[in-house]
Amino acid sequence: MDQLIYSFEIALKHLCRVSAIHQILFLIIIGAFFSFREWKTYLILILALCSGSLVGLSLSVFKAVSLTSTTIHLLAIISLIIVSLNGIFSNRVSTLHYNIFVLIGIMQGFVLSLHHKAALGSSLKFLSYLGYNLGSFSAFLLISFLSLLICSLILTLFKTDRHKISLVLAGLGLGVALMMYF
Repeated sequence: MDQLIYSFEIALKHLCRVSAIHQILFLIIIGAFFSFREWKTYLILILALCSGSLVGLSLSVFKAVSLTSTTIHLLAIISLIIVSLNGIFSNRVSTLHYNIFVLIGIMQGFVLSLHHKAALGSSLKFLSYLGYNLGSFSAFLLISFLSLLICSLILTLFKTDRHKISLVLAGLGLGVALMMYF
């Protein structure tokens, strides 16, 4: 049980640190599309991301797919660019985008696998693997709902357009992705 709690804390702390800015910014950009009235749709989207992340992490941990760290960092950049461009060219997330977000979740799962291997080693222990998945899922939910709250507060306080905020955040995400590449 200690392995479960330890790996849960490792994943949660990793995703809530500033060093995971691309994953935090990724979730903030998605949060700019929604309001609290659309919480069910938003939760389904986050579940699509988390299930994709689970698949990507599982493929890497169980060594079904072997990618180099350079390729995995490129996947992180690509996923941030896709979400940013979606925020620039679209004003909402439709049901067609859920499949894309599952694929982006798979890319994020490979990114998480780098930290999983560094923090917990390459040997597979079920409780630590389960704890890490639960911790990353909890961090995704925490960060995404905090971004939803902050974006809703900004919209309410400053009485601005949601599309303008999503454009600013998407531009920021695109800039961070380009800086990560170069």
